[in-house]
Amino acid sequence: MRKYSRVVEMNNYFLRNNKKIKNLILLVSWSLVAVFLIFHHAMWRDEVRNFMLAIGTTSRLHLLGNPHPFLMYKIEQFFYWITESYWVLPISSFFISFLTVLIIIFLSPFNFKIKIMMAFGYPLLYEYTVMCRNYGMSALLMLALPLVMNSKKYKYILSGPILFFLANTNVHSSLIVLAFSCLWPLNAWYQNGKKWTDDTRKTVMNSMVGILGFFVCFGTIYPTRYDLAAVRPIKIAFNHDFYFFQHLTLYDFKDYIFSYLGHGPLSKSVYKIISVISYLSIALSTLMLWGDVFLFSVAILVMVGLSAFFYVVYPGEYRHQALWIMLVFALAWMKKNNAQAVHKKTINNIGLASFYTMLGIQCLLSLLLSFHELIEPNSRSKEFYAFMKMHDDIKESPMLSSLDYTLEAMPYYTKKPVFMMSLNDFDYVVPYRGVFNYNLDDLLTAAQKLAACSEYPPLILIVNDSNKTKEFTSKITNIMDEDQEEFVRHYMYNQWTFTITSEQKKRFLMNAHEIARYPNGYLEDGFVVYKLNVQNVPKTTCEKK
Repeated sequence: MRKYSRVVEMNNYFLRNNKKIKNLILLVSWSLVAVFLIFHHAMWRDEVRNFMLAIGTTSRLHLLGNPHPFLMYKIEQFFYWITESYWVLPISSFFISFLTVLIIIFLSPFNFKIKIMMAFGYPLLYEYTVMCRNYGMSALLMLALPLVMNSKKYKYILSGPILFFLANTNVHSSLIVLAFSCLWPLNAWYQNGKKWTDDTRKTVMNSMVGILGFFVCFGTIYPTRYDLAAVRPIKIAFNHDFYFFQHLTLYDFKDYIFSYLGHGPLSKSVYKIISVISYLSIALSTLMLWGDVFLFSVAILVMVGLSAFFYVVYPGEYRHQALWIMLVFALAWMKKNNAQAVHKKTINNIGLASFYTMLGIQCLLSLLLSFHELIEPNSRSKEFYAFMKMHDDIKESPMLSSLDYTLEAMPYYTKKPVFMMSLNDFDYVVPYRGVFNYNLDDLLTAAQKLAACSEYPPLILIVNDSNKTKEFTSKITNIMDEDQEEFVRHYMYNQWTFTITSEQKKRFLMNAHEIARYPNGYLEDGFVVYKLNVQNVPKTTCEKK
């Protein structure tokens, strides 16, 4: 009998250690893949713009009135203050996601399959890790919440602060916090026999901190002054089609599916079936929470609230909608540790199967999308900077563009501001403005003035157009390649108008020549690069502002 007990003990020991080894291998594997993707990542303007705001490179824009609340700005600002290095941006993003994956793998109560799917799904492998934005911090705080909610020692000490900071990562998280913070005290009051107990009082206090976080978020971002949305806020409201969390499905790959399977009845039927399964998995994943009125109610309220937000205010992209996955995971974790929750086996299993399906789709998206920058980078800024460094005559050249915000990623690499036509001055970010009419002569004149103040010839970028076809291919055209009497391009919700006439084009080509051409990136348009012929520029005195 004693011998048998030893065998059982040894078995349990090896099982425990085997589990730890598996978890460690999973964490190391995720880290290696994430670092590989970060190494091949090209920064694009959305990432760099927010980072430049965080570290205070511009005096024209401030955190108040910016569409993102303060938390991530302050984190990046703090680490930049310590290191004075732009590497803070990718390293902080990786470190935050590393902590999130660490929590999932070593601290969450889920099986190994779910841990793998969460770690290697598109949100945590790429969108919240490689892309350096504030949504990774949302994921970390959302998964820290069940840790403290299930702790008797820290539940009423840390829940409120976590909710407060979560509300100040992004607007979508603030809506999640509002729903959670409003329903949590009601649940505590009901669970305590509808009495004002010590537990109820502490719950209310922590919830109030969360609600305060919501109002701080609202107070810092509204009215929005420094974003594209600020240009025409009325026009973009109530102007979106209603698609229920479409980016969590294979919706964005509809044209790819048809290009492989054809456009016949069979392929359309296959796509419809896949779509129905995808959408059902998102909605029915809430059934994992059935049996816990509070958690289930939070999930339903958030699902309806975010859907309405995407329809009325802003048509959410993948990064916004993937917060739903983090929320369901966090709430399911809370339910697993709630002894009072009622477990309805059939209903909960439907929810679990739906959650598996939803995670499986994210892993498929990860396989399809995470490595796209090996072929098509998000932005051409990184390779353009490499091109500049290879040529001594332009390595420090000032830059200007036919579209200002095409240049916003460049300061991450050059560590210098770029010339903004809309400002008639150098800066790191574009403070979006209203009506702005300009033409190719204006670009040429500005470049010639820059030449007087620089020992390097100015570079002028003329931005490409991009027209998506039904086959999901891009026909790349550039306004300089067209042969008409007059060409017009509208940008910034048609607020900016850029015009080229045939005479302007002729003058431009007499004073500048093409040196490089870049196709469109995955997220940003490419451009044609022209180098100013400085020998044709009249000798004038440098007029610096």
